[in-house]
Amino acid sequence: MSAKKKGKERLAELEGQIKARGVQLSYEKLQFAGLRLKSGLCWFKGRYYLFVDKGKPVSECIELLDNALEELERLEAQGGRPPEEPAGEEPRGA
Repeated sequence: MSAKKKGKERLAELEGQIKARGVQLSYEKLQFAGLRLKSGLCWFKGRYYLFVDKGKPVSECIELLDNALEELERLEAQGGRPPEEPAGEEPRGA
């Protein structure tokens, strides 16, 4: 089996694990009007979202999803979600 096919299979496996944890996974173009947004996990209105720049190579997507799973495990060990944001502050994001 080729390395490319193995990479795509690993990515699909990680995507399944992310979705199984209730995370909304979205591949988006994260460059707008000269701004480049960062891929990553964020908590918004009581739910986790994982945004991935769809222009990233498979190897970088795998690394990003692996890191997000590790972060989710760490957060779950601490109670399942980030601490509440103080009133009037912007939500925490990646």
